Amino acid sequence: MKKLLLLTFFCLPLLSMSTGIEKAASMYICTGPKATVYHASKKCRGLNRCSGEVKEISLADAKEMKRRACKICY
Repeated sequence: MKKLLLLTFFCLPLLSMSTGIEKAASMYICTGPKATVYHASKKCRGLNRCSGEVKEISLADAKEMKRRACKICY
């Protein structure tokens, strides 16, 4: 039991650092006039009603545009 606790204590921070969602290279946005979120997948159902086109951008660009993460994808 003691070994399990120690293992969890030391490995948990490493796992949380390496599995960050924000490390994804590209995000998807809708270019419509009312769109305010970015998506992890081009197939997200949040993009179904996009009135513009779906565009691939970097996470840094999405945040610079003041967009928030999609509640469906994330």
